[in-house]
Amino acid sequence: MQSNRFGFVVRRLASLIPLLLGILLVVMLLLSLTPGDPARLVVGPRASDAEVDRAREQLGVNQPLWTRYFNYLVSALQGDLGKSFKSGRNVSAQIAEQFPVTLLLATSGILLAIVISIPLAAISARSNGGIGDQIIRGFNVLGTGLPTFWLSIMVITFIALPTGWFPVAGIGRTPGENLRSIVLPAVVVAIAIMPPMIRSLRATILSLQTTEYVLAGRTLGYSGFGLMRHFVLRNALPPLITVTAVQASYALFGTVIVEVAFSLPGMGQGLVVAAGQRDYPLVQGFTLVFALVIVLVFLMADVLTSIIDPRVRISA
Repeated sequence: MQSNRFGFVVRRLASLIPLLLGILLVVMLLLSLTPGDPARLVVGPRASDAEVDRAREQLGVNQPLWTRYFNYLVSALQGDLGKSFKSGRNVSAQIAEQFPVTLLLATSGILLAIVISIPLAAISARSNGGIGDQIIRGFNVLGTGLPTFWLSIMVITFIALPTGWFPVAGIGRTPGENLRSIVLPAVVVAIAIMPPMIRSLRATILSLQTTEYVLAGRTLGYSGFGLMRHFVLRNALPPLITVTAVQASYALFGTVIVEVAFSLPGMGQGLVVAAGQRDYPLVQGFTLVFALVIVLVFLMADVLTSIIDPRVRISA
């Protein structure tokens, strides 16, 4: 089983290569179709045509798409993702600087969503059709319909500003300030991704109520929290892991909006700024990292599911 799992991981990692190549090609193609001249943005609106042409040649944007694609791949394989058109900094260095903020935000939001979703789904399933179930299902509908940017504004307006407990913008300099700065953005991310997790886990719990092993648990004297913990939630974890992996990808994309709303210096905000400035190397670098992280999250979910539930056979 261990060798099978190891082979599965190796095959999935190998499958990342054509996937990332395809994503990168699509990104470069879309950037080439986007209106605007990055060379003009670099040299300024008052530059002469000769200066703009010289900048195009230096940046390499006057080359055909396939030539730029091939050159980028060769450089990327050597660990060089290029330099920012605007700042001149190495893209790898900028990603290394901004990735921890995005990772902290996404991880905090996902963990918070899991911690809240499990008891809410259990309460909803236990009081199926009752008042508690109706309230939680109403929250799901509300959470699904609330736009992330609007929710961010409401949180800043009605929590951060009146109480002063949490910074309105920025990430702070000390670990304590980092944690305080990430609380409200993580709450927004959690609210955005929780509804599908609660719905899925609630449906799974309800379907498990009539299974033989849960009935066997009742005959052994388990009930209430003990029955839920030992016989229901344990078997409901694999579907929850799959849904969480899907929601993790939404959380990563959601960080783009949340980081802009809270002025967090993460990759999401960096991607928005880079796209506005036609900074091709930065956009390509951020997209590559986002795609890689999402694929790795799905890979971890598959492996974790096979470990928790030995009945699951992983294959590629």
